[in-house]
Amino acid sequence: MEREQLLQLLAELLVTHSPPGDEREMDALLLPRFRESCAEVRQDPAGNIIGRIPGRTREGAIQVQAHKDELGLIIKRIDADGKIQARPLGGCVPWKYGEGPIDLLGPEGPIPAVLCVGSTHTSAETTRVQSARTGPLTWENVYLDAKLSREELAARGIRIGSRAVMSRQRKAPLVLGDYVCGWGLDDKGAVAIMLGVMERLAPLSGDLPVDVYFAATSEEEVAAASGPFVAARIPADTLIALEVGPVADEYANANSAQPVIWYQDAFHTYNKALCDGFMSLAETLGFGAQPVVYSTAGTDASAARRYGQVGSIACLAFPVENSHGYEIAHIEGMCNTARLLEAFLRSPGVNR
Repeated sequence: MEREQLLQLLAELLVTHSPPGDEREMDALLLPRFRESCAEVRQDPAGNIIGRIPGRTREGAIQVQAHKDELGLIIKRIDADGKIQARPLGGCVPWKYGEGPIDLLGPEGPIPAVLCVGSTHTSAETTRVQSARTGPLTWENVYLDAKLSREELAARGIRIGSRAVMSRQRKAPLVLGDYVCGWGLDDKGAVAIMLGVMERLAPLSGDLPVDVYFAATSEEEVAAASGPFVAARIPADTLIALEVGPVADEYANANSAQPVIWYQDAFHTYNKALCDGFMSLAETLGFGAQPVVYSTAGTDASAARRYGQVGSIACLAFPVENSHGYEIAHIEGMCNTARLLEAFLRSPGVNR
């Protein structure tokens, strides 16, 4: 995968809206691309999009998963004056978002709103602002305001249970030299990598060593239930998740051209032999990789392993700063993650 292809895919993917449970924009973009590259494509009852590129045998088949949902909000209450109280879908926090534009997702399309805390020029009498001023900013401290009444919002299909996400006007990727920045690189950056690898492998349909299943999974950000749903129903005992690799001093990794190989996370450990094989393959390819043990994260693969839905797991990732916020990724790190996955799928028996 090359830089220009990656950036073009990110420009298309990052501006879509796909909070957990309302991923229709991503579905509309992904389904045609899956059909272009895969011999069989379907969408299951959980909303996952699954495609298969056949190999010379079904024995030893591999599944690759990247989740198509992003962090978002669900509406908890709409007050009489139209102010909206929301709860997070996944691990998003308001101090990452800040005051600014938010899109409410109605049946006819997005409705602009603003995430608000309130006026700074207030005293302790204004309890919401005082609480935000003196303690950590929580979703209880903020509200969404579309300058519409409760009745006007209802007429446009916005009610309790509706979703909200970062405004589209804030979502276009920003390129800073060797880095690309944006909301939702977790995990739309990994979806871009998966699409690039699918396109590269499509001409080898029927001639790959084994069948390869690709799945764009739904609702990973809320307990990672859909990835295990796929894993249990695909005849492939090896699952590779594509993810972001959060960068922090405690993990001794860097935002560089080297992919990240997860060895453990909060859900489970990853198959050591498979991870070691990826580390060796990355060295052979000339760019190397970074082994990481995470303490608080999880993936579709580790969730599936924890639930006993798959036999062997690995997670390939590109390094990012500011995870679950305005993320920054090394472009060559993303391209090398794609190259590593492609090389593995072309000769999986050598590396596991």
